[in-house]
Amino acid sequence: MSEPDLGTAEINRNRAFYSMLIMVPLGGAATDIYIPSLPAMKNYFQADRFAVQSTLLIFMAGYGVGQIIAGPLTDSMGRRIPILLSTILFVIACVGIAMAPPLWLVIALRATQGVLVAFSAVGARAIIADCYESSERIKAANWMTIAWATGPILSPALGGYLQIWFGWTASFWFLAGWGTIVAIIAAILLPETRVHSLRQPLGKAFAVYRRMAIDRIYLPTALGMACLISVMYGFESLAPFYIQTDLQHSPVFYGHLQLLLGCLWLGGNFFNRIISSNVKVIRSITAAAGISLLISIMMLVLDLSGMFNVAALVVPTGIIYFLMAMIWPNGYEKCLARFQHSGGSANALVSGLFIIVSAVFTAIATLLEAPTAWPMWVLYIFVTAATLFVFAGLLRKEFDHVIK
Repeated sequence: MSEPDLGTAEINRNRAFYSMLIMVPLGGAATDIYIPSLPAMKNYFQADRFAVQSTLLIFMAGYGVGQIIAGPLTDSMGRRIPILLSTILFVIACVGIAMAPPLWLVIALRATQGVLVAFSAVGARAIIADCYESSERIKAANWMTIAWATGPILSPALGGYLQIWFGWTASFWFLAGWGTIVAIIAAILLPETRVHSLRQPLGKAFAVYRRMAIDRIYLPTALGMACLISVMYGFESLAPFYIQTDLQHSPVFYGHLQLLLGCLWLGGNFFNRIISSNVKVIRSITAAAGISLLISIMMLVLDLSGMFNVAALVVPTGIIYFLMAMIWPNGYEKCLARFQHSGGSANALVSGLFIIVSAVFTAIATLLEAPTAWPMWVLYIFVTAATLFVFAGLLRKEFDHVIK
C-alpha cells in the first residue's frame, strides 16, 4: 500500500485529533459522573457505605489494571480496533447497570467498565504521540489535557442534576449515549495512527514494562504521582456521604462543589506552567507538598476538635487540590520522557499505577467510617507526606533544574 500524500496525511491527523478530544474525557466521566448518586444508591440497595463506595473503588482497580494491559496491546495492535471494540462492550455494560440489577452485579459491571474504558483512554491519549513531534506535540498535549479535565470537572455537576431529575440510573444511560458516539466516531471517523513499522509482537511490547519497573526515575515518580492523586480520589469517595448524608446537602450542591474543586485542580496545572520557567521545579514541588501536608495536619486537629462543616471540608481541600496539581505535570512529563518510543506503554503504566495505588489508599480510608471527616484528613496526611518524601527526597536531583 502506498504512503498517503501530505494532504491526505494532514486530513487524517486532524480527524484523529478531533476524535481524540471527544474520546479522552469518557474515562474521567465514567469515574465521576455518578458520584453525587452514591448516597441515593445506598438507600436504593439498602447497603452500607463501603458496599456502595466499592462501586467506585472496583472501577478504579479495573481502570488501572486495564490501562497496564492496554498500553502494550495498543502499541502492538494499533489504536483504532481496541478503542472500537472496548467502547462497544463499555456501552453494553452501561446499559446493564442502568437496568438496576442487584448491587453485586453493579459492582461486577463497574469492574468490567473500568477495564474496557481503559483501552479507549490509552488508545486515545497515544494518538498525540503518534501524530505530533516536538513543539506541535506539546500544543496537542495541552489540548488533550484540557479535554481530559472536562470529564472529572464537569461530570459531577451534571451527575447531580441527573440524580435530582431522573434518579441514580440516569448517569449510566448518559454514559451509554456518550460511549455510543465514541464507538461511531471510532468506526467512521478515526484513522489508524499507529505506524505499522513501529508495532511489535505483544510479548516484546509487554517486555518494556520490565525496564520501566527497574528504572530508578520512572517507578518512584509514578508512585509519587499515585500518592498525590489520592487527594482527589479520596475526596470523591468519602465526601458525597459527608456532604449529602451527614451535612444534609443536595446532590446538585455536591456536584457544584466538585466543579469548583476540578477548576482549582486545572488552575494548579496552569499556574505551574506560568512559574515553571522562573522557579526551580524542586522548589515548587517541595513548597506545594509541604504546605499541603501542614494544611492536612491542621484540619485533622480542627476536625477532632469539632469543626465539621462544608467550608471546613471544601476550602482546605481546594487549596490542596491546587497545590498538588502543580506537581502533577512535572511528574507526568518526567515519566513519559524516560521511554519516548513506547508512548502507549509509558503512559499506560504510570496511569495504571497511580489509579491502583490511590484506590488502595482510598479503600483503607473508606473502611474508617466516622461521624466527621477525620479519616479523609488522615489519608491526606499520609499521601501528602509520601509525595513530599518521594519528590523532594528520593528524586530531588532529578527535578533540581529549571524547565525552559
